[in-house]
Amino acid sequence: MSIGRAILFIALVIPGLLVAGSSLYSFNTDYTALGRTERYVEKLARDGRTSNRQLDLAYHRSFVHRMNAFTNGTWGFIGATIAAIGVHGIATTQEETQEQRKTSK
Repeated sequence: MSIGRAILFIALVIPGLLVAGSSLYSFNTDYTALGRTERYVEKLARDGRTSNRQLDLAYHRSFVHRMNAFTNGTWGFIGATIAAIGVHGIATTQEETQEQRKTSK
C-alpha cells in the first residue's frame, strides 16, 4: 500500500465510518424515542382530562426527538459520504512500480 492510499484510509475512511456508525446508532435510539413520544401525545390528545400545557409540553418533547433524529440521519449521510470519497480515492490512485520510481528520480 502506498503512502497516499494509507493517508486516505486514515484521514477519510476510518473517520467517515466512525461518524456514520455513531450517528446512525444515535438515529436509531432517537427514532425509537420519537415513536414513544408520538404515541404519548396521541394518548394525551384522546384523553379529555389533560390541559393544553401538558399537551404542549409532550408535543415539544416529541419535536426535540424529531429534530435529533433528523440531524443524526444527516450526520450519518455526511460520514458515509466522507468514507466514500476516501474509498474512491484509494480505488482510483495507481500504485507506483519500481521502474516508475527510478524514472521519476
